[in-house]
Amino acid sequence: MKPISPFHLTFVLFDGFSNMVLASAIEPLRAARDLSGRRVFSWQTVTMTGAPAISSSRLSVGVDLPLNRIGATDALVLIAGYGARDHMRRETLQAVLMKARGLPLVAGLDNGAWLLAGAGLLTGRRATAHWMEAEALAEAFPEIEVVDTPFVSDGNVVTCGGAQGVLAWSLDLIGRRTDEALRYDVGNMFGLTETPATDLPATMTDRALPPAMQRAVLAMRQTAEAPLPLARIAERAAVSERTLDRMFRAHLGMAAGGYYRLIRLSHARALGQERVLTLDEIAARTGFASASTLARAYRAHFGETLRQGRRG
Repeated sequence: MKPISPFHLTFVLFDGFSNMVLASAIEPLRAARDLSGRRVFSWQTVTMTGAPAISSSRLSVGVDLPLNRIGATDALVLIAGYGARDHMRRETLQAVLMKARGLPLVAGLDNGAWLLAGAGLLTGRRATAHWMEAEALAEAFPEIEVVDTPFVSDGNVVTCGGAQGVLAWSLDLIGRRTDEALRYDVGNMFGLTETPATDLPATMTDRALPPAMQRAVLAMRQTAEAPLPLARIAERAAVSERTLDRMFRAHLGMAAGGYYRLIRLSHARALGQERVLTLDEIAARTGFASASTLARAYRAHFGETLRQGRRG
């Protein structure tokens, strides 16, 4: 292993963050430290005020200190999930911008890209975000090239979309700061395989899910706002429509069309956290013909209305 000095990361948590995203970022670093027997990474967690952060699953997570009291650090990593745009207040963005100056690494995980964009740290850069928010981010910040990859490194700025992308980035960081052998060993600890891409970072995949299904799920997510006929989804997956449906029933216990609808309803649920959007707007963004159609489907699936599902 090449000689290194400890790399110190500051994770900034915003209410609504995903526990899985936080764990996907920190646990590989912990594993790298344990496997190498060296303090290759260290970290601290902060919030804007120093108060505990409330995750998307309503868990209260204590932190080390408020953002304005952090000392020397190598990385500022923002983790935001549901309601990321609610945190884009002027004083928050100014504080992030001030603390990010001159750092070797600045990152936005899950929907942390919204905060980096609001602070002007993504202007003229390539970036990604959670797949449910990527298109909205591109619309709100046309000066950013939003791309569909697990994570993006552009200069000293990194953005990740969802837990899988965060895990891929964390492993990449381990490889860059230590060596490929340790990165591989840590990946194996989490039972992961890698699918190499041409000019993109390797992506972590589920060994149990056939490649055709992975292609189909990706196509469904990419077209959630303008759903395609299942025959078109099957074409993208390079299988027949009948084969696609059989695979979904075998691996996920539901028809392909039912899973496609579930993706759109889950997207609607996430969009429902944003109080600025009306039911008509959410219906349009999730491919439902009308607000009433969405409302009926939503209640049938979740057992509550979108309004009831909004966070208090």
